[in-house]
Amino acid sequence: MAARRQDQKQIKITVNEDVYSLLKRLAGIKESSMNKVIGEAIDIYLESDTTRELIDRHNLED
Repeated sequence: MAARRQDQKQIKITVNEDVYSLLKRLAGIKESSMNKVIGEAIDIYLESDTTRELIDRHNLED
């Protein structure tokens, strides 16, 4: 396991067994890690129009 960079924070999530299994299999197919697969999903969420609108409206990037 790679060491976490100082500018990174660790989060913990809980998902049901089916979601966990699907994410694990997808990571294997992509020859990636679950961390990277979930990180990609978070990036997509943060870039969505609805989320971008909230970020901008509430000045969350300041």
